[in-house]
Amino acid sequence: MAENKRDFRSSVAALALAPSPRALRFFAVGLLNTAFGYAIFYFVWRATQDSTVAAGVSTAIGAAFNFLSIGRLVFGSADPRFLGRFIAVYAALFIVDALALRGLEHLGAEAALAQAALTPVLATLSYLLNRDFVFRSGAGGA
Repeated sequence: MAENKRDFRSSVAALALAPSPRALRFFAVGLLNTAFGYAIFYFVWRATQDSTVAAGVSTAIGAAFNFLSIGRLVFGSADPRFLGRFIAVYAALFIVDALALRGLEHLGAEAALAQAALTPVLATLSYLLNRDFVFRSGAGGA
């Protein structure tokens, strides 16, 4: 367990200090994906005033769009065999997002600003999980 924490911290540190070409592609594609997902979140939140519903809808719609863009443009494969793992990662990210969002709202943060603040954290987790769990056998750069 301690070794896994150290590996994770090392991955985050390496990503921050010297991002690989794949990580740079991920974050470039992520800008498009984030704008798309955040727009969905914002409009659903404005319509429902329920941040959990908004996060769920934006995650579900964003997952389909992101599987194709991340798979093809970042990892060189949108092989359907990776879809189950991709969905599992998105489900885990949704849980983290919803809990953190509720926590920030409980502390007095407005939902739209809280979601914006969570985006860099969620993006980093998403990259690491996609790289190490979802697309680990996919083609593409290191």
